[in-house]
Amino acid sequence: MPANKPKAPISVHVFKEHERLSGLEEAEYAALKDFALANQTDQQGKYRPVLTLKNGRLHTQNYVGVIQTRRGTVIEILPKVDIGDGDEERTRQVFLKMLRTYRSLRTAQFNETGISELRHFNMLDVFVRLFLTNLVLLTQRGLARHYNSVEDNLPRLRGRIRFPQHIRWNAANRARFYVAFDEFTADRPVNRLIHSAIHKLKLRSNTHPSNQQLLHQLRICYSEVPRSERPEVDWERHRIDRSMRHYDAVMAWVGLFLFNHGLATFSGKHVNQALLFPMEEVFEDYVADGFRRHQRDYRVRTQGPQKAFTRIDGTHAFHMRPDIALVQSDDNVRFVLDAKWKTIDGDGKDSKHGISQDDVYQLYSYGRRFGSATVALIYPRTREFDSPLRYEFNDEVAGQGLELFCFPFDVMQPKESVRGIMRRLTGR
Repeated sequence: MPANKPKAPISVHVFKEHERLSGLEEAEYAALKDFALANQTDQQGKYRPVLTLKNGRLHTQNYVGVIQTRRGTVIEILPKVDIGDGDEERTRQVFLKMLRTYRSLRTAQFNETGISELRHFNMLDVFVRLFLTNLVLLTQRGLARHYNSVEDNLPRLRGRIRFPQHIRWNAANRARFYVAFDEFTADRPVNRLIHSAIHKLKLRSNTHPSNQQLLHQLRICYSEVPRSERPEVDWERHRIDRSMRHYDAVMAWVGLFLFNHGLATFSGKHVNQALLFPMEEVFEDYVADGFRRHQRDYRVRTQGPQKAFTRIDGTHAFHMRPDIALVQSDDNVRFVLDAKWKTIDGDGKDSKHGISQDDVYQLYSYGRRFGSATVALIYPRTREFDSPLRYEFNDEVAGQGLELFCFPFDVMQPKESVRGIMRRLTGR
């Protein structure tokens, strides 16, 4: 079969968060059920299932991305984003825009124009294409090389003769020379890892024909580089110096495809590929990035600053780290924010509006410990929640009151959302 011959089209099933899986063949459904049972907890051992069984049927959860079965079928899970008309292409573009700010993928350089051009691709094809696009740019700039010391018994003189070894091996064979030389080669850990990622995608991803063609071309470009025999060791050894900054974007994708970096650890026994992102973390990072980009009055700290909540025998214990803190120039925390990927009902008659009491307890303790007069919970904007809610805590400590805001955040308009929140927080 010619290397660039398109493979048969794959079957793609698209679902939203918390939706029942349907329309799958029995064998695929059984494999996904086994996959779900094998992945009930996160890396910290907390119960956070990838898929759940309800009344004997599989349902998606808050993990968004793609699962490819061993038979090649792609299960695409999209976020439950309120975009008005429910269009899948727009929802996919919104999610990919959010994913640009997600943790270990921040260096992956999602090009927004490129994402729009891939609107007809399924999400797995988009991930593969974004990786390949970055890799083509890297290859055009040239593969990083280094000098590698080599010793070998060659039929020609090269470099320096190693006389003890030469005499031992070639005393009866004057046609060979045992030599040592420095070879300027692309065979280094970072390039071996890239070649391994290309090979894995070529073998396992029944992806779009244009992606397959790019994969084939890039395999030729990396033909002088062997694949990594011990990827984990090469990952620990690989280094990116100042002359290799064009590798940053590519290595984020290599970490994703080879090691699931930035993702929860999922068992690969029952499926071919699983690239799933926890929407709670994606939303939190997206909100934090919005505050970094669209306001200049405060520094944005994520997962900090850290303060101890208690002491025992003079030793601090139970440390507190806010998800997002807006900090003044004197390092005082002015506002503590917590982003929650949950749907609440701002129009309902219930005074709690679906807000978790545990979240309120947490924000109260943050506000008191950090001396902030205002704390805020930030939720995705929906039709049922498009205006802020304001609560006052029924106590006063040292004459200082504490208020809690609940703000809607429009994921399609982060700039307007941040500026609206800042006006309400600062009264300006």
